[in-house]
Amino acid sequence: MYEADIDAASPSDRSALRAAAVSGLLYVLLVFVPQVDGPAVETASADQIRSFLAENDTGLRASATAGALSIALVLVFTVSLARLIRRRSADSPLADLVVVGGALVALWHWLVVAGTSMTLVQTLDGTDLAAVDNATLRSWYGLTNFTHLFADLGMVAMATVMAATSIAGLRTGLFPRWANWLGLIFATGGAVGTAGITSAWGPLSNVWFIGIFGWWVWSFILAVTCALRLRSSARSATSGAALSPAA
Repeated sequence: MYEADIDAASPSDRSALRAAAVSGLLYVLLVFVPQVDGPAVETASADQIRSFLAENDTGLRASATAGALSIALVLVFTVSLARLIRRRSADSPLADLVVVGGALVALWHWLVVAGTSMTLVQTLDGTDLAAVDNATLRSWYGLTNFTHLFADLGMVAMATVMAATSIAGLRTGLFPRWANWLGLIFATGGAVGTAGITSAWGPLSNVWFIGIFGWWVWSFILAVTCALRLRSSARSATSGAALSPAA
């Protein structure tokens, strides 16, 4: 059990714990960067879009930066979790699922940022949005509607990471049992909600929010747990050194 052997954690364990704790906490922190919502895609005029972009330029840049950082942080976080799983179950396919799921979550962040930040790139290239054809501008802005659906479907990857990590945790004692069961509840809610979205069933689709809010809560819990386990390991190592007889 991990709780039993954490005091003797290897340098490899401590490295993975440290990476998971730092990346996980920073990843969750980025969720607090405000997201800027514009006019409805279906009815927005070109003038409304230009006005929205001009008034929210700083917010859009901050959101794009947070999304870009999230790509790297979620990869480090999930790979570190997978490494801890493999240390205790070398042949477990669950570690592979965590890595693949994390890569898909990173892809989710990537495409959402790319779609919502399309006009920022054009401005950087020296394009004056005032001179952009109305139909072209609306098509760029319309990408946000695609990213909305893509963001909803991204829950599949998040549910995969939570479920695989939680099952591995229950099998190996890698994390507290309550955290593992909570992760499974969040994963189930996300999967059920996604089914509601793809079937266009409103009441069932609302369950999706259990998954998305649960993803951030679960990530925070696991990051904090890794930090506490790392501290416990460091204290045990210090105590062991102090009790060792002098050479």
